[in-house]
Amino acid sequence: MDDLKQPADSGSLPLQAPHWKHSDLEPANMLPLRLLLQPEGSSLELNRPDMIIGRHSESDVRLRSPEVSRRHCRFVFAEGQWQVFDLNSLNGVWVNGLRVRHAVLQNKDVLHIGAYDFEVEIGPTTLPMPGAATPKTDKILESITDVLPPHPSGSEQPHKKAS
Repeated sequence: MDDLKQPADSGSLPLQAPHWKHSDLEPANMLPLRLLLQPEGSSLELNRPDMIIGRHSESDVRLRSPEVSRRHCRFVFAEGQWQVFDLNSLNGVWVNGLRVRHAVLQNKDVLHIGAYDFEVEIGPTTLPMPGAATPKTDKILESITDVLPPHPSGSEQPHKKAS
């Protein structure tokens, strides 16, 4: 369906998107790329400088949806930036509402692949580690304790666990 047809005398697969020499890819200097599923917030992290997203089980990232082509798009980190290439998908790749064959991705771009909408996040994670308090969380907790009435006996009672 979304596979390209080859002439009978051709023994190789068609070339899709630019082909990078290994030295052009920058795994050592690679900025992390996360795709945050909207509106849910689940995320995909691309952890290699060249990854294929598609429906096929051999894709680097598999999106199981009939609107996603077997080999839908390719993400490449080269020349200091993340780029996306449409691999002749049926439904295309959309960045900020525009269908693209190739785009350089920027932080906060909205990426549409098949039935999925993602927000692009490039760079180190800004999410706190589980259990770590943020200044905003500390302020909220302080204001809650300020509002609670003192214990009637005047002394602190141990907290009881709910069953």
